Amino acid sequence: MNETSPSPDLIVVGSGLAGLATALAAGDAGARVRLLTAGDLLSGSSPWAQGGIAAALGADDHPSLHAADTLAVGGGLNDAAAVDVLVHSGRAAVLDLLESGVPFDSKSGRPELGLEAGHQRRRIVHAEGTATGHVITKALLARTVRHPRIHVSEHTPAQALLREGHRIVGVRSGSAIYQGNAVVLATGGYAALWGRTTNTPASRGAGLALAWGAGATLADLEFVQFHPTALALPGRPAFLLSEALRGEGALLLDADDRQIVDPLLPRDVVARAVARHWQERGPVYLSMRHLPASVRARFAPLAAQLLEWGLDLARDRVPVAPAAHYCMGGVRSDDAGRTDVAGLYVAGEVACTGVQGANRLASNSLLECLVFGQRAAAAALADSPDARAAWSTTALPAAPDIPEGKPEPDGSRPREADDPVLDRDLGTERSKRHLQALVRALPRPDDTEPCDPRLVPHLATRSALVRAESRGAHYRTDAPQALPEWQGHILWRRGMEPQFERIVT
Repeated sequence: MNETSPSPDLIVVGSGLAGLATALAAGDAGARVRLLTAGDLLSGSSPWAQGGIAAALGADDHPSLHAADTLAVGGGLNDAAAVDVLVHSGRAAVLDLLESGVPFDSKSGRPELGLEAGHQRRRIVHAEGTATGHVITKALLARTVRHPRIHVSEHTPAQALLREGHRIVGVRSGSAIYQGNAVVLATGGYAALWGRTTNTPASRGAGLALAWGAGATLADLEFVQFHPTALALPGRPAFLLSEALRGEGALLLDADDRQIVDPLLPRDVVARAVARHWQERGPVYLSMRHLPASVRARFAPLAAQLLEWGLDLARDRVPVAPAAHYCMGGVRSDDAGRTDVAGLYVAGEVACTGVQGANRLASNSLLECLVFGQRAAAAALADSPDARAAWSTTALPAAPDIPEGKPEPDGSRPREADDPVLDRDLGTERSKRHLQALVRALPRPDDTEPCDPRLVPHLATRSALVRAESRGAHYRTDAPQALPEWQGHILWRRGMEPQFERIVT
């Protein structure tokens, strides 16, 4: 394809794993695809995913067990039908990757299956130890750039979605207009809004703001997962220390080498324990010193990076602390990526299908990208022009507790979206008092702007304040229990008060 080619059947925004899976599925189905990416290829978060990809491949495993683990971690907010799609279609997707030659780590000719927190079976496949995201994304990217029906445009940030009547039909980037029959957003999450994050700077919620400007619904923005083991070394980034290390026996220790928490508990529990220990008693360390050299050798790329910073996994304890990592919230969609705006679809972390619930099970994110990218492509190509999703909503269980006016005189300075104070007030633990102060202090978004970067931190904070309970990755110190009346999704739509989508069990 070239610049003078006819308008594509599908426009895909984003070149991470979800965007590539979407584009390839559509191209293989015979559609013409235009894939837009804001920066360089391989510059998003997918290539940085150290954890593996989960699939029920073992002789003692089954997709139903994978589903049970996903639901157990999800805090009662998973969409059970979407989870069923994830674990069954996901197994097939991983087998397809194996058959296509993706070099997963193997033992005796079979994929080597790892264990991670929340999984009752060994079902995590890795590539080059902790380079799984990079290896899979690179493999799909190679197929994408060679595909005769896919045209890739780098350095083309989407700045607005184009509407024709009630339907989305294209994207504007600067002065350029890209039109098609439908648009799939695969732009990632918003965890880079936090000062301490494992994400690349691109993950700041741009896709959510685009969808909001087009009239789509956002959901579950209060649910942000903090990875418990990111490097905490002064002057160094919050480098992710994969959950796979703890799956193979790494421990979390205090300064006296005492274990502070079971390292294989769900991520939210471990992250809170690590954060509290830092607050109350001091540093926390991840240690593999007690493990055989053969175990540490599985993580050679990670070990090599730490060695550049003066840390030897065989000799040293590595200081770690939680960092914003993954967002369960996003653009509300069904299990085929349909939003409530005709012609607009979403896939990957930008989407909120309900598959991850209130807390994502480790190594389900890359799987989600593959499965729901393929499903979004299929739906976008097959749907009628008017097709869109819809949800049954009610009033919130409690009236929104949103403060107005200036910040209280507590000495705080105005907050910016990526200020470290966001980590404090909207971090592993929240409270009504701190959330109210943060709502007052954050810059309010301009509802007339189609893609306001202030939107997501503002709505995420309001969501955390409205949800007066603790569930999954959202923990309120002043409301530490999960409450049955809050078993549902908080929805936001432009020009409307928040609504509640109750889950019927």
